[in-house]
Amino acid sequence: MSTYPTVWYCIFLQIHAQIPEFQPQTLMDFGSGTGSVTWAAHSIWGQSLREYMCVDSSAAMLDLAEKLLKGGSEYGEPYVPGVFFRQFLPVSPKVQFSVVVSAFSLSELPSKADRAEVVQTLWRKTSDFLILVESGTKAGHRLLMEARDLVLKGREKSPLDPRPGFVFAPCPHELACPQLTASKPLACSFSQAYHPIPFSWNKKPKEEKFSMVILARGSPGEATRWPRITQPVLKRPRHVHCHLCCPDGHMQHAVITARRHGRDLYRCARVSSWGDLLPVITPSELPPSPAEDPPES
Repeated sequence: MSTYPTVWYCIFLQIHAQIPEFQPQTLMDFGSGTGSVTWAAHSIWGQSLREYMCVDSSAAMLDLAEKLLKGGSEYGEPYVPGVFFRQFLPVSPKVQFSVVVSAFSLSELPSKADRAEVVQTLWRKTSDFLILVESGTKAGHRLLMEARDLVLKGREKSPLDPRPGFVFAPCPHELACPQLTASKPLACSFSQAYHPIPFSWNKKPKEEKFSMVILARGSPGEATRWPRITQPVLKRPRHVHCHLCCPDGHMQHAVITARRHGRDLYRCARVSSWGDLLPVITPSELPPSPAEDPPES
């Protein structure tokens, strides 16, 4: 689908922004489809990536992805070098990849046991980041939380890589998701705007909603424990509404003003967007929000 490259570019850019020194060497895409992950990854890390492994059960889809890389020709030179295609997921833990991704594939598996087996295999193949993406619905979000908990609680260790895993994004914690345990469960989703192919009937910009989880090996850094903005930021005269997922595992609706929180935080909140981290070390730095929204003037 034409929306996938913009989603993956958004996700890869988030990793690059937080860890600009990260230079992945290899990437594996499970359920690669038309190869949109390869294009997005090459645009961010093209200078360092030397091998892309695309895995898809459909031979026809692999043929299409390869043809797209060659500009529609079967015999042309690929725009992205070092791309390999195979129909089956390699299960040997001897070879790991810097980045392992799976987009909209867990929802296609028939059972929880099948999903668990795939997630465990993908994690064993991961040396740095495992990125899972599903639709921005409650069902898609639950699948990702199921996979997240499987990796974190199981603490399964590769015989060649004993490093534990942690949540790099979007969760600033490893507790139960407060969005799903609320009295009215909500999906933790994000939105990415994109311009569709400009046909006469399809000219307006659109948005793609998706849910994601990025798991990493090693120890979490301090920056990953900032609160995450989980809804569109509402900007009002002299105050800003931010819905935050906090490091203590709770949701908080913060109404930020320059007078109560300082001009720097107020300005930062005003230019922040849905999905950004807000640079507040602890949620206690934000006083509880009033029961009702303050007047706009």
